[in-house]
Amino acid sequence: MRPTTRKDVALLKHTAEKLIKEIGAEVDQPYPTEMHAFLAIITEEQKIYDAVFQELIRQVTVNMIERGEVLAEIRNRYANMFTKIPKHVKHLHTELLAQRKLNRRLTQELLRSKEMVTEMVKELEIIRKHDYEVTKQAQDAHEKLSTVLTQSDNTGEILEEYHKLYRMQRDRLEEAVRQAEQEKRVWIDAATSLALRIGQEHGFAELMLLQKYEHRRMRATSHIIVTISTTHDVHLRSVEKKIDEWRKKLIKLSQTVVEEDRHNIDVLAKMQRDMELVLKNLDVSEPTEAIEAEHPLLKVFHVHDVKSIADHLRKWVDQITTVATRFTSDKDLAFQEDITQIRKETNVWVEEGYRLLHRNERNTNGKEYEPLTELLGRIAIEVRDWLDKLMLRVTGEDGIAGNMISLQNQLEDRYTTYGARDVEKPLASSERTTLMETLTAWSLQIKNNLIETLSDTTEKEQHKIPLHVENFLSRLMDQLNTDSDIRNEENMKLHTSLISWMINLLVQGGSVSVRPDETWDHAYTLLETELQAFNTNLLRDAQDINTLTEQGVELRDLVL
Repeated sequence: MRPTTRKDVALLKHTAEKLIKEIGAEVDQPYPTEMHAFLAIITEEQKIYDAVFQELIRQVTVNMIERGEVLAEIRNRYANMFTKIPKHVKHLHTELLAQRKLNRRLTQELLRSKEMVTEMVKELEIIRKHDYEVTKQAQDAHEKLSTVLTQSDNTGEILEEYHKLYRMQRDRLEEAVRQAEQEKRVWIDAATSLALRIGQEHGFAELMLLQKYEHRRMRATSHIIVTISTTHDVHLRSVEKKIDEWRKKLIKLSQTVVEEDRHNIDVLAKMQRDMELVLKNLDVSEPTEAIEAEHPLLKVFHVHDVKSIADHLRKWVDQITTVATRFTSDKDLAFQEDITQIRKETNVWVEEGYRLLHRNERNTNGKEYEPLTELLGRIAIEVRDWLDKLMLRVTGEDGIAGNMISLQNQLEDRYTTYGARDVEKPLASSERTTLMETLTAWSLQIKNNLIETLSDTTEKEQHKIPLHVENFLSRLMDQLNTDSDIRNEENMKLHTSLISWMINLLVQGGSVSVRPDETWDHAYTLLETELQAFNTNLLRDAQDINTLTEQGVELRDLVL
């Protein structure tokens, strides 16, 4: 080993300065602020110093071995120390970043908790206001009830007096009407008897026969009118009874389906809110650096997210199963049987209504029933569409069953796949992205397919269509009553006209100065024509009705 010279030392110094300049670690040049670049320069600079130190030790060892060994020991210790410093700095930097991430995650959790508390406070305030209003209404009702109860004795006495006065006035009015009718009949009978007696004295025997015929015709036509009205009333009551039973069954079934739709909407809406909350949590808690995913302080949160997602998946599977059971069990079969039975009952009362309408369409006033026939046809179509809509809903053929079962299968598959993974291991970036995309698709599927379809309930039909049916029955009843009143009025008018003609004939015939002329025959001819037209129309109106009396007398023969 040759001794060192001054030239060797100068060369070593020059080489060291050149290497330091190449890595950018000169004395007047600042270190980079980025941690990894800073540590990289420190490491390279330490290697240069170690190489220079090693060469100095070699040069010193040439002159004195012991001194070289001491310097070598010092070099080893410095090298070991400089190796630990970058690692320690890197560790401190990692802890600092992790602490910042942890603070940010805690801040986000606090903000979400604050938002939830704010929403709960709002809901609590709404409940409190509602409770206050209900309490106030209850107090007002209690006060009103107390007032009413306090005044009930006096009110009851006053009401009883009014009732007594009403009954007294009504009794007086009914008695006055009875007396007027009785007096009217007395005077009519007296006038008729007097006219017949006068006619008999003057040789008008034909008037006796005419009066008997009219009396017999009046009784027969009145009986036929009552028979027609009674027959129609019985038929209408039969239709009303069937409609009443039909309406109760259909509204009960429709309301059951609507309530089940509402319950399913509530369950699905809660699932959607939970999915959006989980999706938001996945988005804000996604690790952006490897340090965040591996640091023990932050790893706890990511593991918690994994376990929370597993719990949510299990809950969603249970919820969608309770909703989908509606279409996968035998429950819908009972609904289908009820709808089929209600459809048969609908056809029964609709056909009976058509028969009643068609019978009256052939009557004298038949044109008035054509709009009612058209109305019944529209109602039949509305009921059919209502039942079709119910059938589609209970069977799920409106698309709800397929979408519901599809979502159920997706959730069960995802839950099975997710349950096979290690829940102590945070989500990988690709797995997180896939899960976020899946949650987004599920949320849209629930909102656009399931909830939107279920929101189209039959609630509108169950309020509207029964009112249409009631309107039809009311109009039909009014028309039937109107026809009966018209028949009675026309019959009484003709009877009064004929009696008046006979009385006038007798009165004028008994006068010496008045002689029969063609006007008398013309007036009788008009009456006869009107009577024949009325009787013909009346018999036509009763053509499908039994007009045989209990005594076996055919009323038609008395009218002809």
